[in-house]
Amino acid sequence: MHIKELNGKKVCILGYGREGKAMEQALKKFAPQASITIRDEKEDADYLRSLDQFDVIIRSPGIPPKPEFEEVAERITNATNIFFHSIPSETVVIGVTGSKGKSTTSSLIHSIIRDGGREALLVGNIGDPAMTHLDNITPQTIIVMELSSFQLLHARKSPHIAVITSFFPEHLDYHSTVERYQDAKKNITRFQQKGDFVFCAISSPEGRIIAHESAGTIVEYSEEDAPVSLVETHLIGDHNLRNIAGAWKVAELLGIPKKVAIEAIRMFKGLPHRLELFGKHHGIEWVNDSISTNPHATIEALNALGERVTTLILGGKDRGFDYTGLAHRIAQSPITHIILLGETAPRIHEALTKACYQGNISRVKDLHEAVSLIKHKPLPSLVLLSPASPSFDQFKNFEERGETFKRYILQDS
Repeated sequence: MHIKELNGKKVCILGYGREGKAMEQALKKFAPQASITIRDEKEDADYLRSLDQFDVIIRSPGIPPKPEFEEVAERITNATNIFFHSIPSETVVIGVTGSKGKSTTSSLIHSIIRDGGREALLVGNIGDPAMTHLDNITPQTIIVMELSSFQLLHARKSPHIAVITSFFPEHLDYHSTVERYQDAKKNITRFQQKGDFVFCAISSPEGRIIAHESAGTIVEYSEEDAPVSLVETHLIGDHNLRNIAGAWKVAELLGIPKKVAIEAIRMFKGLPHRLELFGKHHGIEWVNDSISTNPHATIEALNALGERVTTLILGGKDRGFDYTGLAHRIAQSPITHIILLGETAPRIHEALTKACYQGNISRVKDLHEAVSLIKHKPLPSLVLLSPASPSFDQFKNFEERGETFKRYILQDS
């Protein structure tokens, strides 16, 4: 649905966050005769009432499935779908999704393209909402778009180039089953045509299933495809070699010179809250990995840092993850102190006990108490915040959790 097709229609924007506000402004510019109604749970507890009065319902990513949506399912769309249908058909869109690695891979691709002298925008789940750039996109623009399962849910058009970094169970409180989560992800390839491309990490069997929805060319990649070694970069962890490899394969398709790509990769500084080395404070090294919102991601963080971690902070919103694998990984490590907080603390504690973890386990009420406890204990060598849980029980998002962590570290420095 092109945004101009909404002219004269009764449109409801469900959710008034960043994407909702961007959509409202885009509608006012490109569909000025649309009748716009804003419905947001923060302002109206009964915000899902009488949805059948609207011609089109634009659902924001943060709103999970509701029974009220069933009778109006054919009228529901989202900003991603409208954006895909509203940009020039010649404009190349590179969509990146995955349970882990999509932000770093998206940012790497954008950096390489930009350093290659091409016009590129980084939008979507990272950067600006895509709709804010609708009026300055040309056929020559290359759009790099990080796409979450929430954003892909209502997509009925796929990007010309899709990248799938990984897949493992995530957001099950939203999608309710792994199958529904994977089905939403499939929209990144489901509508691709001959001439389109999908790049998929060979290490992700479930990601390869998503890739094979495509009618285009499927290209698998691995760490061995990275054009640099990890020590040449500012990134840590072998998983980042997969991110680098995926970014390079896309750049190669676009005709970016290898020399340019390598230099862009070497200069790339990494993103906040993703194995972010925060330096030495109070005689302790601190690492902020707040992005790790599931056990798989925390295991990758531990693998990346090797044997250096002595204290690990875990816990947050309970989405029903199985912590057995993570507990066994911790039990086999030199970690001497686990600090647990949030809703998942009891289940992680139980998993650690069953895994026969021999170190100390402390339970605290919040992140402030966790940092304070560490500062007053015998000094560990390295503290890692890698919660293996979402942040929503105590924070707005993982970014706020990571920034709060860093602020508490600096107190009384």
